[in-house]
Amino acid sequence: MSGCPGYGKKEVIGRYILDIIPESRLPEVLQSGRIHEADIWSVNGRDTIVTRLPIIKNGKIIGAIAKSLFLDVSGAKMMLKKLQETQQEFQALFEALIESPYMVYVIVDKNGFITNMNKTYLDALALDRGEVVGKHILEIIPESKLPEILSTGRIDKADIWPINGRDTIVTRLPIIKDDKIIGAIAKSLFLDMSGARILMHRLQETEKEFRAISEALIECPYMVYVIVDKDGIITSINQTYLDALGMEKSEVVGKHISKITPTSLLPEVLKTRQIDLADIYTINGQDTIVTRLPIIKDGEIIGAIARSLFMDISGAKILMNKLQETKKELNIYREELRQGYQAKWQFKDLIGQSPAFLKVKSVAEQVSHSVSTLLITGESGTGKELFAHAIHNSSDRSSYPFVMINCAALPDSLLESELFGYEEGAFTGARKGGKPGKFELAMGGTIFLDEIGDMPLSMQTRLLTVLQDRMVERIGGTRPIYIDVRVIAATNRDLEELVANNKFRQDLYYRLNVVRLDIPPLRERSEDIPLLAKNLIKKINQKLGTKINKISYKTIELMQNYGWPGNVRELENLLERALNLADMNRENSITIKHFPLMVENTYFRDEPNPSTLPDAIEQLEKQLIIQALEKTNGNKMQAAKVLGIYTSALYRKISKYGLDEL
Repeated sequence: MSGCPGYGKKEVIGRYILDIIPESRLPEVLQSGRIHEADIWSVNGRDTIVTRLPIIKNGKIIGAIAKSLFLDVSGAKMMLKKLQETQQEFQALFEALIESPYMVYVIVDKNGFITNMNKTYLDALALDRGEVVGKHILEIIPESKLPEILSTGRIDKADIWPINGRDTIVTRLPIIKDDKIIGAIAKSLFLDMSGARILMHRLQETEKEFRAISEALIECPYMVYVIVDKDGIITSINQTYLDALGMEKSEVVGKHISKITPTSLLPEVLKTRQIDLADIYTINGQDTIVTRLPIIKDGEIIGAIARSLFMDISGAKILMNKLQETKKELNIYREELRQGYQAKWQFKDLIGQSPAFLKVKSVAEQVSHSVSTLLITGESGTGKELFAHAIHNSSDRSSYPFVMINCAALPDSLLESELFGYEEGAFTGARKGGKPGKFELAMGGTIFLDEIGDMPLSMQTRLLTVLQDRMVERIGGTRPIYIDVRVIAATNRDLEELVANNKFRQDLYYRLNVVRLDIPPLRERSEDIPLLAKNLIKKINQKLGTKINKISYKTIELMQNYGWPGNVRELENLLERALNLADMNRENSITIKHFPLMVENTYFRDEPNPSTLPDAIEQLEKQLIIQALEKTNGNKMQAAKVLGIYTSALYRKISKYGLDEL
């Protein structure tokens, strides 16, 4: 090791570790398989953070590795000079990592006082080093979890942490010396929200495999790599590649890449900045897939790297074919899913010209380009679902699924499995292979939670967690699933009242009520009724195969005086009934007589109680005439016979009561 003066490589290789480094704890790692995440170790009188971990193959410990990074810059330079034999490249690497604009870190002592913080973190906090070092971590970062790490010794391997308004993956771990916690470190890499959560999930999912692979990667017998500087001079090469070339490191490092491998394309990468993600390259008669890419700092190329994994060409082709087949299959499934969960309506289908309606439609068009959670409120039948469809179709997510679920239509247990899915064997009757939930099916698109006010409280808690973490976990599952879904919720209930009565979670209400659309009821936009009726009649004619397009003025007037408790849905239902009646009687227009229930409700619902006997008689007379005309389908001669009066008298009374259209 570079920290052991007085030894050469030949004097160390093949010797027992304790003969060279008596204080080494690698035998303990070999025996226990335990991982030492961060410990203080003295190398040549200089303290360093060291990580020790076993190397595992096929479930068995086949070796162990100890790696360290000197805390001060000079120590780091010395270490890398020994390891890489080039101080200049280390400086670039060190600056790119430690003072990278993408990486932040902070170190505290056992009492929580800051001992070190890098420039990127200082810049994010808008502070100078003198204002930070020596202060307690909670004084600088009140929400920091490092004091918990100090008290519990817990390791947070991947957590989301906001820094200056940006989400990042943070790793927190204690610093241990002689089995005692003497400090803690938090380090992180800036990422956007979606990238951070995806990466966190990937890291948590494959952490054990990642650790074993990453530590053995550089000297893996199946991987080769070579690094050159900006002039094409080889600065680093691993032993596997040297063995394939049949050369020693001293014969290679410092030479131009074309002198060692004349067919190398790295000079071209340096010249063109071109990235070769997957190319077939022959090394010592063996075909391999190689990746070549430039190394860039501050916009300038400072070198290039080629790395590859040995495999025969048939294996490469098989892998490539499998990937292509999987991609095709995935695209087929994705298109089937999109077709099965596709929004139907667009903003042009939302009919109305009243100021109230145009205002809410304009707001809906604006929020369609947002990713914020949306709450749509309004009475039953006002068209909340149509607005949700139109918003999705106008958004950047329109090519992805639009998935609907009615929260009031399913019992608690079934609603949970529909929303979140389940794993195989999660419960009796569970489908073999499990089933994805609606949130998974809506990946990349929109999920519409209708009747959210009727969702059970137990489900509200789970939904709140999903909205906060953007993760779902299937019933019977053990791993979280990241979701990229926009949530649109709708209700005809008063959520504020439900919150006040403890029937709806207040925190969920605030989470849903980020952007809100209130759809006006039909009675508050009666001027839209003629336009709505015209469009609905056209739609119903196509459905029924009828050709009745006329509607009398008196009928429109009647509609505008009606209260419409069922809103647009009720209007459509009554128009369909009227068209059926008119078609059965071979009539070519819709009149008041085709709306008997609406006539009765409109004329008598708000009729004041008669104060005199003549008023009561007139009210009764009018009602009897309407009923007689309904029974005779508007035949006035037959209606007169039913009423027992002359036809001429009936005409006079119809005119008196304004019933000419009946």
